[in-house]
Amino acid sequence: MNVRNIIKDIKDINKDILKIMNNGLKFSLVFCLLACLILVTYISTGGVIAYNIGISLLKSGIFYVVGFLICGVAFNSIMKEL
Repeated sequence: MNVRNIIKDIKDINKDILKIMNNGLKFSLVFCLLACLILVTYISTGGVIAYNIGISLLKSGIFYVVGFLICGVAFNSIMKEL
């Protein structure tokens, strides 16, 4: 599968699935912004616990972004085959 096929698949996603993906991406963005805020707090205070929490939340937020994208494309592919 090349890049053109992937872009074509993303453009042809069902509107309902696209709405769910957009909401998930917005949630993930807020989650990552919260993590960045905690990491800024770590920079200003120097507390190691803030660093650990911030990095863990940032990793989780990025994982959610990838998960929503992959699951949206996969679910759309399954719906097209049915």
